[in-house]
Amino acid sequence: MSGSAVHDAVYRKISWRLMPFLLACYVINYLDRVSIGYAKLQFQTDLHIDEAIFGLITSAFAVGYIIFEVPSNLLLLRIGAPATLARIMTLWGATIVAMMFAQNEVWFYILRFLLGVFEAGFFPGVLLYLSFWYPNHQRGRATSMFLVGLPLSGILGGAISGGVMSALDGFLGMRGWRWLFFVDGMPAIMMGLAAYWMLTDKPDNARFLTDAEKQLVRDDLQADRNVRTAAASSTVMQTVRDPRIWLMIVIYFGTVLINVNNIWFPSLLKSVGMTSVANIGYVLSIAWAFGSVIVLLACRNSDRVGERKWHLLATGLACSAAYFALPLAHGSVWGTAALLAIGLANGYSMFMIFWTIPPVFLEARGAAAGIAMISSLGQFGGLSGPAIVGWVFQKTGSLYYGYDLMAAAMLIATLLATFAIPHTKLRKPG
Repeated sequence: MSGSAVHDAVYRKISWRLMPFLLACYVINYLDRVSIGYAKLQFQTDLHIDEAIFGLITSAFAVGYIIFEVPSNLLLLRIGAPATLARIMTLWGATIVAMMFAQNEVWFYILRFLLGVFEAGFFPGVLLYLSFWYPNHQRGRATSMFLVGLPLSGILGGAISGGVMSALDGFLGMRGWRWLFFVDGMPAIMMGLAAYWMLTDKPDNARFLTDAEKQLVRDDLQADRNVRTAAASSTVMQTVRDPRIWLMIVIYFGTVLINVNNIWFPSLLKSVGMTSVANIGYVLSIAWAFGSVIVLLACRNSDRVGERKWHLLATGLACSAAYFALPLAHGSVWGTAALLAIGLANGYSMFMIFWTIPPVFLEARGAAAGIAMISSLGQFGGLSGPAIVGWVFQKTGSLYYGYDLMAAAMLIATLLATFAIPHTKLRKPG
């Protein structure tokens, strides 16, 4: 067996052990984060909440997330990924369940803020965790296997949200949107409790790997360090002073602006004539299914050819173009759905390829702090994006202007990611 085949076999073994659980966690994570976009179709009338207020409610999540992201990731280095994910998931699940009892916008402000506090550290924590197990030439594939949970959550979210809100509306005297939060929150609590037994903190402690396989992983990770063209930031202060980190924060800000707009996907379909909550969910499920396939193909191809730069450019441009073109499909449900599918497929492909890059420049506490800095400070896009779209929607009565602003930010982020970040060919094992 060739050297490359041996390496691939070891990382397949690792992936089969770790990735199904991490993928399931991320599906639940994103489902819980954006379910409010579906619930809004009912509670907006029930609780008399306008579009601008709804935008602020969704933005409250980012406030807590930004404040607690870096401390959570540094804590992961101390207590390990299993304990970190157990803490995060049980607390965020309980917060989602609590939303079923919301009586007004104040409840939502508080609970969305707490959701951000408790969820902070999950996404950068898993990316940091993957960097303990996968070298650069395997990281695109591993990252895509984890992050494909995002479009998968869209597939399930549309079907589950529409179905629950329609089928359980009025059950035990409660509206469907209240049951939706209960159904979405309970799996997070159960997965959090299971994390202690399902995950191993690092390869050296993995009982499912032989000594030779552990050494192969150690050698691969060390080889990545040896071929770096620039010094990696390994302390918190080195990371804070590293201009590449601040550039990646700006880029991530632009990608998150477009990322949060899936909160408005149900409202956009409703605005072009689709009134059934269940049908909106089913149409968006089809769009997310298409997105899942494109994401996996783009990330796997990036690993296969050993290239990131032009994959970032192609996917980012396609995403921006699709969202700029949305007004052309005004009045057409299927035209709008097709453009949303193209936009989200390429936007998340760019998003996932981007996240393979920070570990190349970071090590040790620098990796924990740097990945968390990018994720948390970039979330100012998550803070401002929903509020901007909601305010523009309230003022103009159209979602298209908000999408144009977000697409422009995505375009700028794509150009910076392509031409401002130093890119090198990926090392391949012999």
